[in-house]
Amino acid sequence: MLDSLRSRLILLLLGMLTFMTVAMGFAALGAMQRDSAAQARQALDVASRVFQEALSNRATQLGNSVRLVASDFGFRQAVALREQDTISSVLENHGSRIDATLTVLLTPQGELIASSGQDVSADQITQLFKDMRLSGQDSVSDIVHIGNNAYQMVMVPVKAPQLIAWVAMGFALDTALAGQIKALTDLDISFVFGRGTAGAELLASTLGPAQQMDLTAVPAPISLKVLDQPLLTTERPLDRAGTISALLHLSTAPWQETYQQARTQLLAIFGLGLTLAVLFAVALARSITKPLQLLTQFARAIGLGQALQAPSIKRGEVGLLSETLQKMQQDIRQREQQILFQAQHDTLTGLANRHLVELQLPALLSSQPLWLLLINIKDFKHVNDAFGYKNGDSLLVQLSQRLVKARPVASMIARLGGDEFLLVSPTPIQQKDLPALQQLLSYDFTLDNSRLNLKLALALYQAPAPAAASVGTANDALRRAEIAMVHAKTSHQLIAEYQPGQDESHQRELTLLHDLPLSLQSGHMFVVYQPKVSLLGRTAHSAEALIRWQHPQLGFVPPDEFIRLAEHSGLISRVTDWMIAQVIDQLAAWRQQGIELTVAVNLSAYDLLSSDLPGQIAALLAQHQLPASALALEVTEGAVMQDPEQVIQNLQTLREMGIELAIDDFGTGQSSLAYLKRLPVHEVKIDRAFVKDIEHNHNDALIVQTTTELAHGLGLLVTAEGLENLAGLAKLQAAGIDKVQGYYFAKPLKAADLTGWLTEFQQNNARWFPEVS
Repeated sequence: MLDSLRSRLILLLLGMLTFMTVAMGFAALGAMQRDSAAQARQALDVASRVFQEALSNRATQLGNSVRLVASDFGFRQAVALREQDTISSVLENHGSRIDATLTVLLTPQGELIASSGQDVSADQITQLFKDMRLSGQDSVSDIVHIGNNAYQMVMVPVKAPQLIAWVAMGFALDTALAGQIKALTDLDISFVFGRGTAGAELLASTLGPAQQMDLTAVPAPISLKVLDQPLLTTERPLDRAGTISALLHLSTAPWQETYQQARTQLLAIFGLGLTLAVLFAVALARSITKPLQLLTQFARAIGLGQALQAPSIKRGEVGLLSETLQKMQQDIRQREQQILFQAQHDTLTGLANRHLVELQLPALLSSQPLWLLLINIKDFKHVNDAFGYKNGDSLLVQLSQRLVKARPVASMIARLGGDEFLLVSPTPIQQKDLPALQQLLSYDFTLDNSRLNLKLALALYQAPAPAAASVGTANDALRRAEIAMVHAKTSHQLIAEYQPGQDESHQRELTLLHDLPLSLQSGHMFVVYQPKVSLLGRTAHSAEALIRWQHPQLGFVPPDEFIRLAEHSGLISRVTDWMIAQVIDQLAAWRQQGIELTVAVNLSAYDLLSSDLPGQIAALLAQHQLPASALALEVTEGAVMQDPEQVIQNLQTLREMGIELAIDDFGTGQSSLAYLKRLPVHEVKIDRAFVKDIEHNHNDALIVQTTTELAHGLGLLVTAEGLENLAGLAKLQAAGIDKVQGYYFAKPLKAADLTGWLTEFQQNNARWFPEVS
């Protein structure tokens, strides 16, 4: 494995050796390459100078030979007499004697007299004469290009004694000449005409056909490396115009061979060194890693919780590490026990916690029937606020101690969290015994030398032993005890026992909470409208919007049930937003039909505490181009009591917008009269509890009449809800009620049905208002 210590040590040693060897190899090969390049360039430079010297010596020898021809008496006589045949014969004889390839005789002015070359033109010779005479010397020598060949040309004057002509002899720069120079300099020679141009021409070369590359664009040797190509080439211009060049080629084979031998030797040394390093690294790594492997196995066993003896290693730091691991094993065992205890027990009281309950309760339930007693401290927050958290913790400890003393044979006593405890008993606990236990656990607590009594809620659930208990069974038992606690907190004695069917009721509530948001969009929830009838004018220009829920599985769900759940779960704001939007949409539709109604919507306490409510309503009214008077809002007395200042502020904002406000269910609250004069409302609605039996209940009639007089005295309208018969209508008229709603006039109707009812009421309201005495 590459992640083992042994592998890492081996790789480290090999890496270091490889790096050093490669670095040294690169340095050595680089130095050899630079030295070889310098030697090659030096050899090429020396050979180039020898080449130049050879050409110069040859030009001198050729010049002497041509002067001998020019000084020959017979030749001068032939030239003077212009005997063409004699001149041609003499030029041919003397040219062949000195191996001249080309002989030319010119007049003193440079005009062609005779030539031994078939491809020599008079114009070419005349221009060549002018170029050579520009040097100003008595005799001249140059490399020239005539026809398709290059020549080393020597020109001397013919005098008798005056200048009577010029004689020139040329020696071809051919392969034979290149071979002679190669024998002298050990260089390959290439003669090139017009190098660097499109019409460049290779005149002669000692290179073989495979080596004759594009010699017209050879770079300077100073920019080359010896091992880059087989030939190292330099250029020497031969003529004054620079059109004819000699390329001198030096073979790099000797240096390449030397370089290859050195590289082979370095690779052999590297391979041998690497082999030795591997053996050394393996031996070293084994001596270091073997005891570490033993310690690794021991550490792994510690991690798995296995009890193994530490390996016996006595030497150096590794031995110290072995002793440290052994000590760590002992410390880990102790800490595991502490951590396990802390994870399964409450740190404050030392009782079992919820985690331990969930672990052990299934096994307890599978063996025998159990009685689960849930204990909760009512209003424990007030204790913390009054006495401080330290005293609150002391109170929890004292209560846990009392539980242990009260039921010493309990299978489990646990603190589930906060101020909630669980007692699991294998012996029966009867509901009739709970008041005595409640009194034992509630009285005479000592806090800072003060005596304190608690209010404890007790919830009992008897769990029979199932055939096969499971975690699900334990969860069911705890859930049913919690359901019983919900009923205990609402009972007068703060005591309750789980009753069959309560679990199903709890499941129904969970289903309603889950389906409520979806039903707002699916059409299962809808709005109905109950008209409000004005008794004085016998008209109906207002109504109350009521929400209804037809659940696809549970059927009709009473509003009181799901509104209560929505308020407790925090979903009431979504219900209210949906309700207001539906009502405003319907109001806009009625306005288009010419029906102008004021529709009231009920608000909860949670709605009234939101500072965003007025802005949201204003935006919806503006969107549908409705006046604020088209919407009315009804609030309960209990909602006002939640936070009177915030509620009054929001109601004042809504009133200033032009929205009508009403106090709903008036008379059922406890402190509404103290705030009634401060509330910015327009209307008071008397609860149906005082209206439905008003015709034969004198007290109800008195309350209705008194409330009406009080509201009228404060400048408020009064609406009575819950009217069910004609006799009650007479009582309400006698009491001075302004508006009435109830089943007597109409039950809550859908929007289309309400439109029809309004039409019928407008045409024949006498049906509801017969003569009454």
